[in-house]
Amino acid sequence: MLAALRKKLPSRNTALFWGSVFGVVGFYKYNSKESQRRLEHYCKQAETVANEPIGALDTPRKVHVYIATPMGELGTRKARLHWEKYILPVFVAGALDYELTLVNDTETINDVEKAVRGGVHSRVAEEIKEQRRKALELEEGNEELKLWRQAIVERKKDNEARDTMNRIGRAPGEVNVSSWKPEPYPGVMDVVALGRETWVEVINGLSEGATGSLNYSVPPLVPLDSEVRAQQEEDRVIATPDAAVIDTAGTVAPPAPPAVLVPQVVDYDRFDSKRGVELPGAAFISHYNRTGWGSLPLRVWHFFHDQENVDLYARQALQVVFESARRPARDAQEVIDMGKDEEALPAWEGESVDVVVDPAVAASLKIYDTQA
Repeated sequence: MLAALRKKLPSRNTALFWGSVFGVVGFYKYNSKESQRRLEHYCKQAETVANEPIGALDTPRKVHVYIATPMGELGTRKARLHWEKYILPVFVAGALDYELTLVNDTETINDVEKAVRGGVHSRVAEEIKEQRRKALELEEGNEELKLWRQAIVERKKDNEARDTMNRIGRAPGEVNVSSWKPEPYPGVMDVVALGRETWVEVINGLSEGATGSLNYSVPPLVPLDSEVRAQQEEDRVIATPDAAVIDTAGTVAPPAPPAVLVPQVVDYDRFDSKRGVELPGAAFISHYNRTGWGSLPLRVWHFFHDQENVDLYARQALQVVFESARRPARDAQEVIDMGKDEEALPAWEGESVDVVVDPAVAASLKIYDTQA
């Protein structure tokens, strides 16, 4: 009987093979279930904030999330997936409204495409400068700035209408084009930076926005396609010998060069008393973008043991949901060193970023305690 039973049992190699397969699959399934359980744990903690009542005239909190192209990448896909997997569920559970900005600027040099840095920096700086400009416009005696603001708003509306006309071939009023835009957030949205490279640009943008020049160039009027074609035809006619001007000596005079339009600059700086501006709070959330063959073993380990990532990133997102985690920065060095350990990753090889922050800005800056 034992001999017959032994014949029905699989061989040693077969048992080892199927045992390994079932062991790996079981470990992966356990990891998925445990990762989901831990993520739900952080979401339940965030729900305590969502369940808190707010006043009838109060506005729910809103943050502005910036995601720049991670080092070693040419797009924001990996960072966006990181955001959607670990951070977004906690924000949603905590009823934390957000505005997401993905900055993916690239350029091609000698047939080699590379990421262009500075997009987040310029956007954050311009947002802070706009707040300072609007504060100056509300001060008594600055009627000139109010008139310039009206002119700028009208010019932007005209440009939007002209862009629409160029795109659809007719005036916006002749078709059903929706011009609805959400109301601006009443206040200052805190800023969330995903990854070290985004954090550096956010801090540099906050510093420049709080201390830089407020002078504003009125945007030029966007030309219509019909106007461009008419101008091209006029230039072609002027360039022909028949239309050229012949002087008294009988020589053909060259056509006059086109007029150079000098942009109109609104001088805000002469109204600025440098009293400072309300800066948004800044939150840093890590993004360890592991690339290269050297990171392969750790990436395989995290594929089967993702609980570590959930604990790290979801906990940091929970700190942003808790407004009580917002505190003044201890010093400028704390702001500079935030997330600096990411620079040791292989993706940062040959890359470097510098935090340039004004001491006065660092002293007044509030950050979220996500690294505690």
